[in-house]
Amino acid sequence: MWDAGELSVSTELRLQLHRSLSDLSDLTIAFPSSCTRCIASTRFQLTMAKPTVLHLGDAIKYNHDFYNTDFLARFNVVRNDALDRPSFIQALKEKRYGDFVAIFRPFFQTGGEMGQWDDELIGLLPDSVRIFASAGAGFNWADVEALGRRGIWYANGAGASDEAVSDTTLYMILSVFRNFTRAQLAARTADPEVFTATHKLIATISQNPHGHVLGLVGLGNISKKVARKAQAIGMSVHYFDVIRQKPEVEQSLDVKYHDTLESLLKVSDCVSLHTPLNQHTRHMINSETLRIMKPGARLINTARGEIVEEEALIQALEEGSLSAAGLDVHYYEPQVSPRLAAMENVTLTTHIGGGALNTRINFELNAMKNILATVGTQGELIGEPSTPVNAKYVLEYLKSHQ
Repeated sequence: MWDAGELSVSTELRLQLHRSLSDLSDLTIAFPSSCTRCIASTRFQLTMAKPTVLHLGDAIKYNHDFYNTDFLARFNVVRNDALDRPSFIQALKEKRYGDFVAIFRPFFQTGGEMGQWDDELIGLLPDSVRIFASAGAGFNWADVEALGRRGIWYANGAGASDEAVSDTTLYMILSVFRNFTRAQLAARTADPEVFTATHKLIATISQNPHGHVLGLVGLGNISKKVARKAQAIGMSVHYFDVIRQKPEVEQSLDVKYHDTLESLLKVSDCVSLHTPLNQHTRHMINSETLRIMKPGARLINTARGEIVEEEALIQALEEGSLSAAGLDVHYYEPQVSPRLAAMENVTLTTHIGGGALNTRINFELNAMKNILATVGTQGELIGEPSTPVNAKYVLEYLKSHQ
């Protein structure tokens, strides 16, 4: 930061300052006119430009008032003009966006054209970056640990999609118990014989969720809502998580804790996955864990496709050890397994778990609020985002750099 005072100014610096006038809110400076390299004896005042935020993806669509009155009051926003990975890397190397303090990705369908946020990209970020705030609950496309080890918060859209994803999960629960997909496929044939045969069959194979055990793998904001909604239709709820909830939370939610995944699988009539995808959870559900599940149990995945080993799932369904599955996410997304698509006891959707307009509005708003909570008017770190996913690594970094 420059202070008012005496400054040695070269011709090159004068030109740079001249080009930067549009980015400065107030600049008053006097330069000697007769030398190319001299000491400026005139005192000047310089008001720094607002901190810069790098905006990835589509422009703001919903929260225009908040963006214009709150967000732009503190930050200067620049849009990424280098979409593919090589172009984006070159832009970062050239420091085309300057010393930006935050990365803002308000929509999860756009802004990811540069691919995986790994060491290659993260290593090119300026030291000024404080936070990466993105839409979407998932973050397997970003190395949040590597960001944290550089002192950069990663904040996702947790909370914005809780209602939508939990509603989708409830739909899946009802579908796998009551065979709704089988019934719908039969009705869409418009064939009276198929209609009648399916009507009779479903009455002999379907069950009510009431009185059955729902096993939740992970107990976060979404699955807590799932627990409430499942209990409303008469299910009892058990859960496994690497971090156990406090006793008062368990009591309030009326949920039973299992200290191992295997213990949960053994007692659950329906298992619903609510965990991020990482090296520990990839293929968490595999041939071994599927064999542990109760005969005729059901599996629901609204988290990430690669948490489930797809071939093992198909085999369990074909053999009948699993009676049904509900999948909103897919292993090779957007490609859906043709073998799963052919199964009438499998409910499939197109990763619409959080796909509601309300979710999009809140994703956009929450990303802005997270940046405002974290970065001050001079680009300094002033706090924490409300939905951090890498707090452990950021706090370790901050402690070591005190």
